[in-house]
Amino acid sequence: MKAFLALCVLAAAGFVQGQQLTAEQSAKLREHAKICFDSSKVDRQLVTDARAGKFAEVPQLYDFFTCVFKRVGIMDDNEILQEDVIRAKAPAGLSKEVLDQGIQKCSKAQNAGAGKVAFEAFKCYKTETDVKIELV
Repeated sequence: MKAFLALCVLAAAGFVQGQQLTAEQSAKLREHAKICFDSSKVDRQLVTDARAGKFAEVPQLYDFFTCVFKRVGIMDDNEILQEDVIRAKAPAGLSKEVLDQGIQKCSKAQNAGAGKVAFEAFKCYKTETDVKIELV
């Protein structure tokens, strides 16, 4: 559960780079995490593995990322990634150029197909850019 909380804390922040969350934000993330684990029925180890860069092509994992991305506002109900939210949650120290490059590169996730957009976006940011979205 602690590994998952770390993921969720970073998800709400949007990106790794030392952002701090309030106690209220942390509590809300714990709630999102519990809801998404319960609704997706994903094996927690698969989420831990994804956090480490090992991605399993499993529907429950897609559902988990979709749930978390929607709950934190990174993706809307139509599975459209919300660039404005990603930008708003980016840390102040991240250069506009690096952020723009990451958003451009990972916009390809939008074409992943229903149910896989969030998973592919997380995977892209985790492995292909300097903008690191973390969810667990």
